[in-house]
Parts: sequence; C-alpha cells; structure tokens
Amino acid sequence: MYTVSEPTLLERRLCEAFDVFDITRSGEVDVRDLGTIIRALGCVITEAELQEIQVEVEDVENNCVPLNRFVEYMRKAINERKFKPADPEDLLRAFQLLDPENRGYIMRNDLEKPIMEIGEPFTKEEVVDMMAVACDAETGKINYEHYINLLIVE
Repeated sequence: MYTVSEPTLLERRLCEAFDVFDITRSGEVDVRDLGTIIRALGCVITEAELQEIQVEVEDVENNCVPLNRFVEYMRKAINERKFKPADPEDLLRAFQLLDPENRGYIMRNDLEKPIMEIGEPFTKEEVVDMMAVACDAETGKINYEHYINLLIVE
C-alpha cells in the first residue's frame, strides 16, 4: 500500500518560494526565475551552477520548471549542503565596507552598482526583486542588519 507522507519543513519552504513566482498557479515557473528563487532560499550559486541546475529541472519544450522537479532537486542539494548559504558575519562585513560612517544602513544606489558590476553580477530583474525586499521604498535606505536577518535560512 502506498501512502503519501506529509511534506517536510524544507519541502514546504521550497514550495512557498516557488509559489511566489507561480503566478498562474500552474505548478510551473518560467525558467528565467529559477536563479532568483534559489537565491531567495539563501543558496549561494554561480551562473555556471545555475546552468547545471537548469539542465536538471527544466522542461525544455515549455521553457519552464515544474514544481516537482524543483522540489526534488533542491531538497537533495540542500540536504547534501551543495549550495552553502552565505555566512551572516561575512554578509555584515560586506555591508559595513559600503558603510564607512557606520550608520547601520546604506542607500539603494550604494548596493545596486556593485552587485551589477563586481564579481558574479546580478541581472536587472534580480536587483529589482532584491530591492523590493531590502530597501525602504520611501527613503531608499537598506537597514542591512535587518536585511541579513531576512536572508538567513534556518
């Protein structure tokens, strides 16, 4: 007899992150959203790693990623600690470099330019998604300690 088990906490979090981008509730997301979803889960991946994941999970005919393939792949990758999340202390030090006056915040422009130009650059869409969470829309300030706390995945 086959029984369906309750989803684990990790599986529920994977589904929640996926659902944010599954606007039509079809159980699929556009393949272009894959990197944003994975990074929103706190996983640090390069573009090369993203391409490898895409090969594993994409439905090539429809240019989409089905929920079941995403959850199966990411559950295994996270359990194997394949994509190590960024260390909160490292994140804090990085933000503090952009805040030499030690104000506890940086302006949106102080972060946008470096993350689009230095190292593994983010796309414009990824920056827009990130700023929607990180940045106070009225002031343009990013309280980075608060933002780091949002990024930490238990």
